[in-house]
Amino acid sequence: MQVITKTIDYKMTDISAYKDKIEIYFPHRLCFKEGKLRQCKRAHVRKLFSILVTVMLLVACGKDASVLQQMDIAENLMETKPDSALAVLESIPASDVNGKEMAARYALLKSMALDKNSIDTTEFDVLQPAIDYYIKKGTSDEQLRTYYYQGRIYQNQGDDDSAMRSFMNCCDLRQSVTDSLLLAHTFVAQGTLYLKQYKTKEFVRNNMEAARLYGAIGRNALEIKSYTKAIDGYVMMNDKSAADSIISICMPLVQKNPDGEAYLFPSLVSYTIEFCSHDDIKAFLDEYQDMELTTDETMDFARGYSKIGEHDKALKILSETTPAEFILDSLKYIAIKIDILEKLGQYEQALHAYKDYSAMHERYQNDLLSHDLLFSDKKHQLEMKSLMEIQERDRIIWGTLFGIFGLVILVGWLYYQGYINRTKRILAEKENENLRLEQDNLRKEKEKAELETANLKLEISQLEDERDNLKDLQREQMEMAKPIQDVIKSRLDMLNALLAKEITNNDSYAKPYNKWIETVRNDKKQFMDSTRLAFAASHPKFMEYLENHGLSTDEINYLCLYAIGLRGKEVGEYMQLKRHYHISSDIRKKLGIDEHQTNIGIYVRKLMKQL
Repeated sequence: MQVITKTIDYKMTDISAYKDKIEIYFPHRLCFKEGKLRQCKRAHVRKLFSILVTVMLLVACGKDASVLQQMDIAENLMETKPDSALAVLESIPASDVNGKEMAARYALLKSMALDKNSIDTTEFDVLQPAIDYYIKKGTSDEQLRTYYYQGRIYQNQGDDDSAMRSFMNCCDLRQSVTDSLLLAHTFVAQGTLYLKQYKTKEFVRNNMEAARLYGAIGRNALEIKSYTKAIDGYVMMNDKSAADSIISICMPLVQKNPDGEAYLFPSLVSYTIEFCSHDDIKAFLDEYQDMELTTDETMDFARGYSKIGEHDKALKILSETTPAEFILDSLKYIAIKIDILEKLGQYEQALHAYKDYSAMHERYQNDLLSHDLLFSDKKHQLEMKSLMEIQERDRIIWGTLFGIFGLVILVGWLYYQGYINRTKRILAEKENENLRLEQDNLRKEKEKAELETANLKLEISQLEDERDNLKDLQREQMEMAKPIQDVIKSRLDMLNALLAKEITNNDSYAKPYNKWIETVRNDKKQFMDSTRLAFAASHPKFMEYLENHGLSTDEINYLCLYAIGLRGKEVGEYMQLKRHYHISSDIRKKLGIDEHQTNIGIYVRKLMKQL
C-alpha cells in the first residue's frame, strides 16, 4: 500500500522516468501513452478506495460479530451468574454497539443484569433504546421483557400505577410468549401490587398462576414461594380449606427441595395462629421462638402469644423489632401493638397507638386513592375491551369488504362465464345456421341440377322428335321446293350438332349450330320466311292454328324461331328488337297463354307436336 501510494504521488512530468513503476503496478497496461497516464492514476485511486471500504466493512462486521457473541455469553449467564453477565456487558465499549437493533438488545440485557444483581435503577436511560425499538418491532418475548423491566423501574420509582400498566401489557402477551420464567415473574410482581390494593383474590390468583409456570419449567423453589404467598392470601381471606389444599401441595415439594422450607415457614406461622387451637399455637411458637426470625415473623409471633393470652411476652417480643419502611408492615406492627395494649389494660397507650394507626392508614388510603392503582386493572380491562371492540369492528368491516370484493369477483366470474357460454351458444347457432344454409344450398343445387337434367332430357327429347319429324318429312316430300328443302336440311344439321353437344357435353360438336346461327343472322327476313315456309310444309295444321288465332306473318315468323329450338334469349339476340318482349306478350294474349303459366318455346313445340 505504501509503495502504491508513493507511486501515485509522483508528478507526471516525465512519463519515461516512471514507466517501469507503472508496468510493475499496472501490468495490464503496458502500452500507455502520455495522454492516458492521468486516467490510469484515477483508476488506481478508485481501486485503493474500494479496497479501503472493503477492509473497513470487514472490520466493522468483525466488531459486530464480536459484540453479538459477547451478548450471547451474557444472556446465557443471566440466570445462573447475573454478576458475570453484568461484567461481560460492561466490558463492551459503547462505540461498538451499532444500530438500533443491537442497541436495543444491549439495553435490555443490561437492564436484566442490573435487576438480577439487585441494583434498583430508577432511570430509563439504560432501558430506553429497548423501549423505543422492541415495543413496536420486537417479538412477543422481546416485548414481554421490555414491559417487565419497564415496570420494575416504575416500581423502583414508586410509580405503582405505571408499573401495573406495564405488567398488564406483559399479561396481554401470555398466549404468544415462550419465556415462561419471566411471565411467572410478571404474575408475582403484579400480585404484589394487588396486595397493596387489598385485592387478595387477585393476589392469590396471580401467585397460583406463577406457581404453575414455575413448576412447569422445573423452578421448584420459586414454585414453593408462590404457593406460600397463595397460602398467606387464603389465610387473610379466612379460607382454611383452600389453605389446607395448598399446604398439601407444598409439603411434598419441600421434602424434595429443602431450600423451599424458608418460604413455607412464615406461611405456616400465620396459618397456625389463624386456624389452630391455643395449645397448638403455643406448642408451635415455643418450638420456634429461639430461631432467628424476620421482622414479619417476629410480629406474627407477638400476635400469636397475644392470642393465647401471654400478653407480656407478646409485648416483649414486639418491642424487640422495628417495622420496615413498608407502610403495610408499619400498619401491621401498630395493629398488633394496639391489640396487646388493650388486653394488658393500657388503654391510654392503646389510644395513642390507635391514633397513629388511623393517621397512617388514612394517609395510605389517600395515597392509594390519589392514584389509579385501585382501578388500573378495570381501566386496563376497559381499554382492552375497547381495543377488542375496535379490532372486532375492523374485522367486520374488512370481512364485509372482502365479502363484497369476493361477491363482485364471483358475480364477475359468473357474468364472464355466462358471456362465454352465450358467445359459444351464438357461435354454435351461427355454425348450425351456416351448416343448415350450406345443406339447403347443396339441396337446392342438387334440385337445380336434377331440374336442369330433367329439362335437358326434355329438350333433347323434343329436339330428337323434331329431327325425326324433319327426316320423315324430307324422305316423304321430296317434291318440296328447293328453298324449303334447304331450310329443312340446314335445320337437321343444326339439330344433329346440338344433340351431339348436349349428349357428349362437348362444345366442339356445337360448331355447325353456331355457324348456322351466325349465317342466319345475316339475312333475318329471308331466314324467318324460309323457316315459316318449312313449317308450313311440315306442320300445316300448326300453321293453320296460328293463322286462325289472328297471328300476323311477323308473329308467326317469331314463333317459328321458338319452334326450331331457339330459346328466349337466343330469339331476343337474333331479332335485336326492342319490341321483342311486347311481341311475346301480344302472342300470349292471342293464343290465350297465361304470362306465367309456361315457357312460350315449350308451349309452341308442344302445340306443334300435338297438331
